[in-house]
Amino acid sequence: MIQSALAAPAAAAADARTAVPVPLFGASQFDLPSKISARTYRIFVYKPLPPPPPAGYPVIFITDGNGLFPLAAAQMALMALAQKGALVIGVGYPTDDFMKPMTLRYRDLTPVTEDKTLFPAQPPLSDADQGGGSELFYRFIVEELRPALAASYPVNAQEQTLYGHSLGGLFVLGVMFKHPESFKNYVASSPSIWWDNKSVLKDEAGFVAKANSRKAPLRVLICVGAKEQDALTHAPGGLPLEDTNKRISQARMVDNARDLANRLSRLDAKSGFTVRFQDFSAEDHLSVVPGSISRALNFALEQ
Repeated sequence: MIQSALAAPAAAAADARTAVPVPLFGASQFDLPSKISARTYRIFVYKPLPPPPPAGYPVIFITDGNGLFPLAAAQMALMALAQKGALVIGVGYPTDDFMKPMTLRYRDLTPVTEDKTLFPAQPPLSDADQGGGSELFYRFIVEELRPALAASYPVNAQEQTLYGHSLGGLFVLGVMFKHPESFKNYVASSPSIWWDNKSVLKDEAGFVAKANSRKAPLRVLICVGAKEQDALTHAPGGLPLEDTNKRISQARMVDNARDLANRLSRLDAKSGFTVRFQDFSAEDHLSVVPGSISRALNFALEQ
């Protein structure tokens, strides 16, 4: 009895030493160089089990693909049980370092930014990575990535969704304001509207005119964690607590998201313009991500 009890941990250790990576069901990846942005991106693809509709699969693009794609792919796999399916595309970077994309993303997800103090000092970003590349990143998605996907998968060009969280949500709003014709559905999760003194909102007025004249449906979902404006009792990473809470208060994550959704919902668009707002009552800026992704997938596939 004693010998068998002692032997069990040794057997478990042997199993751990021979462990292999866990594959993600239905998923694949490839690297795609961009002539437009002069970067190489890692493209994560989830192909659903249900066969494609006659018009092809709907497509859902997810920014920050290294971290967010596994959540979206796993949720879409569950939705296949209800015979729902879309091609989920995560756009990330060719690295296995979990933290590196957190710095690479600044160039692609932010517009030209006047206030350079917004960029992290540690690790220091090169001048080329300090924002300003969001328009090039948008062009990569629509001019290079889309054709590559259409050449390999049956896709529905009219049923496409763009999702992003945080700076990714800022990117989604920037694309929607400037190029509303590019996607049917826009999902901005906890969008960083505060970035660079709310410069993204400079294009809101022009978007209103475009939305009112658009013939095809345009649908918007804005999500946020209801606790994203709550003061912290402990600052992350040893940062000064008072300064951290001051930044949280100034960012107005919940108020900015709700205010934008309210303004957009008052538009008298006659082309199937839909605006929804969702705050997740018990979630903060990080814990809201799984819920917002799940809501985004259902929003994209609503009939």
